[in-house]
Amino acid sequence: MLFCKKHFSVTQFYPIHDEPTMFACSQWQQDKSRPNLIYLMYRCAVAVTFLVTWILSIVKDKDGGSKWPIFLTNWGYTMCTLQALIALGMLSTWILVPNLKEKAFKVYPLYWVLHTVATPLAFGITFMYWIVIYDAKRMPFNAMNYFVHGNNSILMMIDLWMVAHPIRILHFVYPAVCGVTYTIFSVIYYSAGGTGTNKEEPKCIYRILDWDRPLSTALTCVGVTIFLICLHFLVYLVTKLKISVYQKCCSAKSDESYMAETKAHPAAYVNEGMSND
Repeated sequence: MLFCKKHFSVTQFYPIHDEPTMFACSQWQQDKSRPNLIYLMYRCAVAVTFLVTWILSIVKDKDGGSKWPIFLTNWGYTMCTLQALIALGMLSTWILVPNLKEKAFKVYPLYWVLHTVATPLAFGITFMYWIVIYDAKRMPFNAMNYFVHGNNSILMMIDLWMVAHPIRILHFVYPAVCGVTYTIFSVIYYSAGGTGTNKEEPKCIYRILDWDRPLSTALTCVGVTIFLICLHFLVYLVTKLKISVYQKCCSAKSDESYMAETKAHPAAYVNEGMSND
């Protein structure tokens, strides 16, 4: 009953948290009341990796970038890149311009939503691309293909284990909205002529999005959206596992030191409350 009250109240739908600084902290730093330089280095590396490969994915697009925005892969990679840049921006502002910290952290709800969508979407894209879509005969395997369809999931899984902010069960609505939005987009794009430049070429963005077969394609879209929701629940379970590991390994240090730090910096150990978020 208590679990349901905590996790299934209406307020749990909203991307609002009483400790915004948690969105610029690592799960593994002991003092979460202050920014961590090592975590800043990590955030910088992730943001630069995503940004550089995101730009290259546009520059190296075979269609000159004209069709780049239509692919779900690129929607997902854009979200990964944006959330990484926002996370870096919040943390670097906290360290370099602390008097602007409150203004910088006003964007944490946007970061939270982007991270909530980008993580299961990255896992879903990787799975669907290599299992359902990839055809070795007509699709080259190169560094760019690996980065946007493979490394995206690796980086987001690492990030999931690094961040301190919570994953809420009811935030499944955000990945679901993304799935529905892309479905609507694919219908509109297909109706407007699709990807084909002549009658012989296929109009659909992906083979599984052939709207000449509306029933099967609609069922596919519903299935993919449900799959994203399931992945979100998996992300939630991974987060709970991470917190459990943290509490057993890192919080097992001297109890006296722990209590002293908690009294001196109440926000530093807000992550214990977060574990029940």
